[in-house]
Amino acid sequence: YQRRVHGGDMTNKKFRHDKRVYLGALKYVPHAVLKLMENMPMPWEQVRNMPVLYHITGAITFVNEIAKVVEPIYIAQWATMWIMMRREKRDRRHFRRMRFPPFDDEEPPLDYGDNLLDIEPLEPIQMELNEDEDNSVFNWFYDHKPTVDERRMDGRKWRLSLAIMANLYRLAGVLLSDLMDRNYFYLFDLKSFFTAKALNMAIPGGPMYSALI
Repeated sequence: YQRRVHGGDMTNKKFRHDKRVYLGALKYVPHAVLKLMENMPMPWEQVRNMPVLYHITGAITFVNEIAKVVEPIYIAQWATMWIMMRREKRDRRHFRRMRFPPFDDEEPPLDYGDNLLDIEPLEPIQMELNEDEDNSVFNWFYDHKPTVDERRMDGRKWRLSLAIMANLYRLAGVLLSDLMDRNYFYLFDLKSFFTAKALNMAIPGGPMYSALI
């Protein structure tokens, strides 16, 4: 295992202290990757600026933000993405097919500063909203933390007017089901699975569980 730092080899004695720091930081890498994936930009965002927390040695960096969304807005955003992605599949403006495996076994990892830092991000994928029909959400629909009626929606507490909820429901129509019977979704009811496991039973068509001890 070798790591390049400032052009030096980590096997060198002068990097003995740094080597301990980097190896100690390895156990936190899964959490750092999780926080990065939690807060990665959505397809409708070109960039997203986030607060970060980094070790003084530069050994590891965490995105210092808890990802929270306003559920009706988030569902409506992804519903518009579903429509736009179908067009993207047809036009292929933003996406290219990857060849697997992307990296050869002997290929060294890419350096972020040398290869990615200066690349301009692609344009966001956004559906054109109608200024009249979508007037209640037109100005902030694709914002990361939208400001609605002078209140910043951060996902913790939110309140939306009836007009906004109606507009979001219409935009989210492609993803929302029109079935009102809750029994239709019995294979997606988590509480029923908990009960079945506790009773050592199986829901018809559902998974089998090992008995509780």
